[in-house]
Amino acid sequence: MPTKKIIILVLILFVSFSQFVLAKTNNKKSELTVEADESLEWFEKEKYYLAKGNVILKKDDITLNGNFVKADYVFENGENILKKIIAKEKVLLIKVDTRATGQNMTYDFKDKIAKISGPFQTFSSKSGYIESKKFIIFDELKNKAEAEGDVKIILSNKTIIYADNVKADFEANKKSLKKAIAKGNVIIENKIKGRKSMADLGIYNSDNEIIQLSGNVVIINQKSKVSGSKGFTNLKTGISNIVGDPKNKKRVKGTFAPIKKQKNGD
Repeated sequence: MPTKKIIILVLILFVSFSQFVLAKTNNKKSELTVEADESLEWFEKEKYYLAKGNVILKKDDITLNGNFVKADYVFENGENILKKIIAKEKVLLIKVDTRATGQNMTYDFKDKIAKISGPFQTFSSKSGYIESKKFIIFDELKNKAEAEGDVKIILSNKTIIYADNVKADFEANKKSLKKAIAKGNVIIENKIKGRKSMADLGIYNSDNEIIQLSGNVVIINQKSKVSGSKGFTNLKTGISNIVGDPKNKKRVKGTFAPIKKQKNGD
């Protein structure tokens, strides 16, 4: 069953993604440099820049690579202010110890939405690693993050979370995690500790600090296994329980293996 530490690590991972993509991109005083193998065009009337062929875009400590990069802008107060950036084909975004990869990337400066999409995209930092086969998105104004398509999250403590879709809502000011929902084929696994939880749905609420697992719940700890319709973990007390569904004649079932005696030093 997941712990409070796991939830905090997921929060850090999503927040680091948003900071990575959005950091300093609206700094008017910083210089924007663009290099390309094929072409670098400025469409003054349509108000956009277009670069093709192994494009390298640099601004502050952020580097963006792609075979196609388009930057829309507006003219305000005597300056060209970036409005939207679109990057395609072998996109790579790097900032210090963090990096993101994908087939397509967009960032809307007005709505403050960053999205990496395609058949496979990743984001990695010191906090952990996220991959998906549809998209990874962060909405700064609505304080929401989402990843979809065979999502895999590897946390720094080696816990792995799998799901079809993961959504997270954050508090506006503190950016602390408010609610997290994992849907479809949810698996929370730590192979080192021999722990694994499976369910159709996983929900965390910061209001009561309770994690709920529902739908075909299975909890494995070492060689012991408990299954039922719903599972709960109270992060304040550390108490977990699993319940059945009498209406649908689904009982709680457990298989408990004896714990082997550990050797000295283990």
